Amino acid sequence: MAIRIYSEQGWNRDRYTLSSANACFNSYRISQMPSLYLQTTAILPVFLGIIVSLALAQEAPQVDPAAARSRPVQTPARPAPPARPAPPARPRASESLPPLVAEPTSMDFGFLPPNTPGEGTILLRNTSDAPVTIKIVQPSCKCTTMTDLIGKHIAPGATAEFQIKLDGAPAMGMRRSSVKIFVEGFANPLELVVKGEVSLPVRIVPPYINAVEQKNLTGQFIVESIDGKPFRILSSTGAPLSIQGLDAAHDQPRSSYIVGYDVTSFGEDLPSYILLETDSPGAGVVEQRVRGAKIPKKPIIGMTDTRCNIGLIPATTSKNAVFTITNSGLAVDSVSTTSTDATIKLAATEPAKGGGLSVIITVTPRDGVMGILRVPVDLTVNGRMVPLEIIANVRP
Repeated sequence: MAIRIYSEQGWNRDRYTLSSANACFNSYRISQMPSLYLQTTAILPVFLGIIVSLALAQEAPQVDPAAARSRPVQTPARPAPPARPAPPARPRASESLPPLVAEPTSMDFGFLPPNTPGEGTILLRNTSDAPVTIKIVQPSCKCTTMTDLIGKHIAPGATAEFQIKLDGAPAMGMRRSSVKIFVEGFANPLELVVKGEVSLPVRIVPPYINAVEQKNLTGQFIVESIDGKPFRILSSTGAPLSIQGLDAAHDQPRSSYIVGYDVTSFGEDLPSYILLETDSPGAGVVEQRVRGAKIPKKPIIGMTDTRCNIGLIPATTSKNAVFTITNSGLAVDSVSTTSTDATIKLAATEPAKGGGLSVIITVTPRDGVMGILRVPVDLTVNGRMVPLEIIANVRP
């Protein structure tokens, strides 16, 4: 193939082969061409395309046709989708405790009479130079309630006051809970301990004998007044007892006694409680639980407690015992007892403060009965019987 270049002066007689076209084009400077143009301006792009194609063809590597046929066809990989931008990082809560100081650092209600709540006030002081916001206030059990602090803002150096209440309970012994206070920006809470011991004016330490698997069948416990006032131990039931170092005929009343017990004679049929009668006002009967004794079946009707210690009943008088049914919508049919030492009657039923139904039973000791009184009660509710027990002591 040959290419002719045309100028105003006529055809250039030189012929250019394909192998020399590129070199010729490079050496032929535009400035040396007199009014260079092709026959038409439309031919110029075609001419340049031919020159470039010839140059690329000479530089391309030679491919063996047979090898090309045997080479597998590769599908071009799809381009990876653009990466999504990472979401903005959330601010990380501090692992340290919030800058709050509780005054006092815990709430100890001390000794609480049965069914009597403990109430107190705590101040939370912000010790930092920045305001804090209370996010969550979380008690460990339903027995503890407090002022709603959620969303409360405490300025630097300022305080916030809130009330804490520990509900009362009929059973003797220690009650303990806690309150966790979470602050915005801090992962760990400020934790406050709330505690109180339900006790009569006289208590037994420890409050129970652990006789599980026939262990600790003999031993000692302490009977003491919580206010330090002297008292006497008048009688006991449930197990043989011995008061160490006491001459009852000559010794004066004490504020504390060491008492020995022995329940080996009961074998597998251990008593559920050891009861002691005292002359302390408000502590006519104190009791110690024996763990390992046969546990009575749980009543099918919800009750706050199945035992009620009403303390001293003066001879020839009566006294009320109160039981609380936690289920709603129930009605009491009747009460009865198999005791030969006392009579009982259903005095009244009324809505309980915390919900449910309070059942008031009047107990009257029979003539001549003195000392510790245990009265079994059969409470019939909506046709179902619930076994209960009333405990008291009778003195002139």
